[in-house]
Amino acid sequence: MFEDTLHDNEGDNISTQNPMYCELTAQYWAWKNADADYYGFCHYRRYFDFTNTPHQENDYGEIMDSFIDAQSIAEYGLDDASIALAVDGYDVITSPLNDVRRIGGFRNLKDHWDADSHLRLKDLRHMYDVLIKRHPDYTIDADAVLNGREAAFCNMFIMRKAIFNEYCEWLFPLLDEFVVGWDHSTVDMQTLRTPGHLSERLLNIFIAHKQRTGAQWNIKQLQCVHFTDPAPLSELEPLAENPQSTVPVVFAADDAYVPMLTTTIYSMLSNANPKRQYDVIVLERDITADNKQTMLTFFSQFSNATIRFYDVSRIIAGYNLATDTSTTAHITQETYYRFVIQQALPFYSKILYLDSDLVVNGDVAELYDTDLSDAAIGAVPDADFLGNLNIKNGERMAYAIHQLHMSNPYAYFQAGVLVMNLDRMRELHTVSEWLSIASQPGFIYNDQDILNAECEGESISLPFDWNVMHDCGGRVHGVFDYAPAEVFQAYLASRKAPKIVHYAGYDKPWKNPWCDFGPLYWHYAQNTPFSLQMMALLSGIERPKPPMHHERAIAEDSPIRKYVDAFAPSGSKQREFMKTIARKLQGKH
Repeated sequence: MFEDTLHDNEGDNISTQNPMYCELTAQYWAWKNADADYYGFCHYRRYFDFTNTPHQENDYGEIMDSFIDAQSIAEYGLDDASIALAVDGYDVITSPLNDVRRIGGFRNLKDHWDADSHLRLKDLRHMYDVLIKRHPDYTIDADAVLNGREAAFCNMFIMRKAIFNEYCEWLFPLLDEFVVGWDHSTVDMQTLRTPGHLSERLLNIFIAHKQRTGAQWNIKQLQCVHFTDPAPLSELEPLAENPQSTVPVVFAADDAYVPMLTTTIYSMLSNANPKRQYDVIVLERDITADNKQTMLTFFSQFSNATIRFYDVSRIIAGYNLATDTSTTAHITQETYYRFVIQQALPFYSKILYLDSDLVVNGDVAELYDTDLSDAAIGAVPDADFLGNLNIKNGERMAYAIHQLHMSNPYAYFQAGVLVMNLDRMRELHTVSEWLSIASQPGFIYNDQDILNAECEGESISLPFDWNVMHDCGGRVHGVFDYAPAEVFQAYLASRKAPKIVHYAGYDKPWKNPWCDFGPLYWHYAQNTPFSLQMMALLSGIERPKPPMHHERAIAEDSPIRKYVDAFAPSGSKQREFMKTIARKLQGKH
């Protein structure tokens, strides 16, 4: 995959055995091709913690973290100096010894092996027989380890050169003989990895034997850090072609909102100027590769558009971006992503931001060409908020003055359609400052309130036809008509020929096809590859959850582990309850 790295299929290698030997193909390569004082192995997700600072572990003996960045590199000593200091003076370093009773209440390592639905006890016995035949003096150690409850897992270790060479000379002939006598002609892909699993157990047997027979190695354990998202952050680059004619349009969505997002983008590109280039950027965290590919394939029909995705996970990590106010239950965390645009797109001074619950009937290039001068934002006045300001109870007026600290609440704008001057936004606040403000409680309309509070006097009004909110719950003649007369008249006029219809609020066309401007929405939605999914939503069929596989407890590399660790931390009552249920289920099988 990477030209500037070492490759396990060069030199003396067993690269073709990777489906069975897993990470051992890298270990074999190092044994045969590299000359070093120490040999050590981590994984792409699991790293040693090279510091002396204890960190909290989960039941699997792992420190759970999210990203590999400057902060985590410093926290876990993932630098040359820290590694050299940690290794100095030791012969062997392994991951922590983990008690399998803690993982799932198993009596010993054999039970732990047998509980995995992909691993067969007869294969472990076969490996045992091969070992004892070749090395009878290992019998005591093999029995002690396999009948014991503790082991260092993950095939992570660091060894001095002589020890490493001795280990490999012992290990690989054992595995080779095992494979020769192993019937794996019909096994599944996970069972095919059995030799890799066996080596985890063999490592513990090798060390136990050497220590018992007087090696007197200086051994220590380093904690293991499991990063859930270790991939390098992929930064976006400016488009090369026609930068002057490019219209950057930014959206924010999660995987569940992909059908609506696709509809919005399709409506926009269907009305786009063929002489302009549209750089469509989706801010997201969890959109699946399949959905991304479906979108890219579908939008390839528009030669003047580029669709790109940007993962905001690292930028928003650590911020409590709450969306649980009762009045805005339909609002999701994605609404805050607009605060990261200025960092995600450093090469743009100006962009369009559009919500994903709208359809575009005009060419947004005209909107993008709006002269903002020194203003931070161009937006349409919010007829809903302005109407509430004039309602007699005075609650919204008090909120705007005392909570938002607005000197002129009638300047309040709707934030679903924005022309943003990123240079000015960067001057007002850093991304960290924007997100810190967003983490504070007390806002009714979340990011929209924050933008209005922080950008008062920094915005210009756009024509109403660029953000025509539909009549949700009868608000046109129950709220909008309380707005200043000029505002209400402009809103009514904009309904006749809207350039953007915004389905802001709880009443959505994919929930209620009879809602205001519903037919217009479906005019676009029916032509997208996700139209059937949207029709399923109409019929009340919920989006299915990802399947949960029955395993011995929760596999070490299971994608649900990070959620389990968050819901039921190690040592909590919830975790103990889950273990009890798991043991009962195992007893039934």
